[in-house]
Amino acid sequence: FPTADYWYNVGLDAKNKLGASGIQAVWVLGDVWDDGTCYLNFPSSTAYAGVTFASTDENELYLDYFDAHGVSVWLTVEPGKADVSQLARIVLGRYGSHPCVVGFGIDAEWYQYPSYSNGGKPVTDAEAAAWYNVVKSYSANYRLFLKHYDQSHMPPNYRTGVFFVDDSQGFSSLNAMVSEFKAWGNSFANNAVGFQIGYPEDKGWWGQY
Repeated sequence: FPTADYWYNVGLDAKNKLGASGIQAVWVLGDVWDDGTCYLNFPSSTAYAGVTFASTDENELYLDYFDAHGVSVWLTVEPGKADVSQLARIVLGRYGSHPCVVGFGIDAEWYQYPSYSNGGKPVTDAEAAAWYNVVKSYSANYRLFLKHYDQSHMPPNYRTGVFFVDDSQGFSSLNAMVSEFKAWGNSFANNAVGFQIGYPEDKGWWGQY
């Protein structure tokens, strides 16, 4: 796995090329397993339903480096069947003291997997509000990061403190991607929005640039 300075230099290259004001990273520390268990890549002396832990910490040295180099980090998980509010408490309770951390993220495609295997369970307004309340209890500056490829899986009306990220792929062209991302931005026009790009499935057209 690449070293911390590798990730920083990748971010710095993008920042300089795009004229961005800073570097942000999505740091995935929880992966869903086939049975719906959320595997967190750090140890814990406490057991939680639907959660499995690593024997060693795989994040601390990276977060220390990001602290020192002014990188902003979203700590994200694929929740599976684990309780999302509990995951937020586990993650932010362990790493919330790092200045680099700006919020907690959910890859909603894997919410309540495998019970909802086709894109996860849609997030309700009440769920999003409850999750944000947990996140902001660790810092008033933290936001909730929700990611999916389908707008219908996002909370229908709740917007407070949410950063909406579209990770759609499989576009026929740049124009098709722009059209999708524009629709996403219009749907969440009063909130910060983000987009994941560069998927191998789309390389047929982005590889030309």
